[in-house]
Amino acid sequence: MDPTLEDYLQPEPAQNITLSASYDKIVISWSYSEKKKAKIGSFLLERENSGQVKSLGYFDNQTNSYEDKEFVLGETYKYRLIAISGKGVYSKPVEASITPKKLPEVENIQYKITDEGVMLSWHSSDSVMYNIYTINHKGERSKKGSTDKDFFLDKISFFTLSSFISFEDVTASGYLTYLISPYISEGAAYIEGPGRQIKIPIEDFIPSKPKEVFWTINENGVYISWKEVPEKWIKGYKIYRKTASDSEFILIGETMIPLFFDVQYNINNLKAPVFYRISSAAPLKESEPIEIKVEVQNG
Repeated sequence: MDPTLEDYLQPEPAQNITLSASYDKIVISWSYSEKKKAKIGSFLLERENSGQVKSLGYFDNQTNSYEDKEFVLGETYKYRLIAISGKGVYSKPVEASITPKKLPEVENIQYKITDEGVMLSWHSSDSVMYNIYTINHKGERSKKGSTDKDFFLDKISFFTLSSFISFEDVTASGYLTYLISPYISEGAAYIEGPGRQIKIPIEDFIPSKPKEVFWTINENGVYISWKEVPEKWIKGYKIYRKTASDSEFILIGETMIPLFFDVQYNINNLKAPVFYRISSAAPLKESEPIEIKVEVQNG
């Protein structure tokens, strides 16, 4: 097909360019209209520093980011992106600047196990915000949230862990690992520091002892209920039973709700007292159990 006048018109510039700096790289990202991308042959990315302009390369029209690892903290870098049509016509440049710098260290990280999950706290610096990540066994990180405070509550549930960190990962490593990193956002520029990790021992998660146990027995079995413990992160409850023929308590069931029905014994076959123990369970440890005695009253 023969070229038309439109093919030689100046292409539209990229819609935006954003810069994100960490301690080891500056990431330049941009976007371009999908409807008009077919007319773009390539993108040219340039960097200016101390009056010197350097070409970082030409990229195809499907590329939308570049990592620049050659920089010095404290110096200002201007990045210039130019869209080039298939006929070699240059668009107007889109520019953005960033001054990567060392952010304050995250210091004095503390943690507390609460009913909701893990409360993290640390020393705070003015005009700095923080990202909180979890780290899995592969060293990969997943963002949990951001805050401008000097504390963060991670509401967790060991029963419904994400696909990023599995229950097997947690129990195998014995820790929940967090990374807290400072960041600042200035216009199109975003700067994040390396941060600092803290490991929370899984054995520190010890739930409360169940209370207010109620039981009743009928022809169908033994019905046991109790007050739900306040910790939201428990894996559930474990029920143990001991009879006159047992030398020790035997685990007979687990439940996620404060309710259990034992069909082994009922009002017709319970001839001697049966003892039950109920404990709330975390990944590695159980609470102190509560014990009850179930028997049929004669007369």
